[in-house]
Amino acid sequence: MEKRGRLLFLSNRGLLPVKDGHTRRSFSVLKGLAEEWQVHFLSLYETQEEIRAENLQELERICHRVEFIAAPPKSFSCGAILRLLRSLISREAYTVWRHYSKPFLQRADELISSGVFDLVHCDILPISYTVKDARNIFRSVTDHDVSYLKSISLAKKSRNPLLKSFLYFESWKVKRLEREIFRQVDLGIVVSESDRDVLQELCPEGRFLVVENGVELDQFGRSNTPQIANRLLWLGGFGNASNRQAILHFLKKIYPLVKKEVPEVCIDVVGGNLTEELKRLSLADSSIHLVGFVDDPLPYLQRSTVFVAPMLSGGGTKLKVLEAMAAGRAIVCTSVGCEGIGGVDRKHYIVSDDVGGFADAVIALLTDEESRAAIEANARDLASSRYDFDHICGKLNAYYSDNAC
Repeated sequence: MEKRGRLLFLSNRGLLPVKDGHTRRSFSVLKGLAEEWQVHFLSLYETQEEIRAENLQELERICHRVEFIAAPPKSFSCGAILRLLRSLISREAYTVWRHYSKPFLQRADELISSGVFDLVHCDILPISYTVKDARNIFRSVTDHDVSYLKSISLAKKSRNPLLKSFLYFESWKVKRLEREIFRQVDLGIVVSESDRDVLQELCPEGRFLVVENGVELDQFGRSNTPQIANRLLWLGGFGNASNRQAILHFLKKIYPLVKKEVPEVCIDVVGGNLTEELKRLSLADSSIHLVGFVDDPLPYLQRSTVFVAPMLSGGGTKLKVLEAMAAGRAIVCTSVGCEGIGGVDRKHYIVSDDVGGFADAVIALLTDEESRAAIEANARDLASSRYDFDHICGKLNAYYSDNAC
């Protein structure tokens, strides 16, 4: 197939192995773009696993060229402390300093200035420093959530006064970053209409396109694998503060209420970076199964009875919820958990922001097979009709073709 043109794809991580919602979305978008564009993939990397031979080979199979540059270390070190201190006295947000690499910026500048590319797709806000001063090329920046609102949400819930102050200061700087970058670039890519509305109000001059989170639906086809009765599922890594907050809220406040009515209930907790507090909770209650990171969450989705998404903070559309819908699972979530998903409460999932109401919804789905089956079917149908990545990437390719060439 003849390609539409040449596209530079900038990333802050290697995308393989797929470990979380961000990499899953970004890898799917990369594949969708590479079907119609000759893609040069330039990325930071944090671990040797990201540049293992098999991962490089898979990326090279998709892309015309692949380049990696080492990311600044995120672990506790003199360099990390220096970046934090620099962020405190700088107008740039810490999220930018955390991903700042001079070699990465120089290589991006070199490629953009070469004149061989039709457009540059910057896959995440913290590395937008690579495109803000570029000229004579179409530039897009993806904001996976409204980042300044996420910082405010975390600040409100923080009990540490120093951390709370830092997060409020960070939210002010990230808000300025979002206002400025979307005034400069040609396109802001957002994952939901609600995110678009917030950013459009923040930056009226900006142009925004909703490119929803989605799933590769053929990977989540119906299965004959039987469900296991009274089995709940959490899916999401714990390197993310919003995920840590959500699972602890569920296990400490909601899960005991469910167990009181359904004593035989259990929960699989799937996600990397398990915390010591989660391990203590699991030791105290054998019905809490800490699975940790898995390469393929599908078997856990297939055997679960109810999927829980008790999110209290975080923006964007939750990929974990879309994956549960694609797998045809009944879902109980907070309003944050289903934010950005065009479903209907009690038709495609059940929504509750109240501890008791959330527990009641889980209990009802565990004990009412007919209601559960109806929600499962509706969830799968919605995922199929609206959130298949084939459709989503087609929309992005069409926009780029009409506006960047």
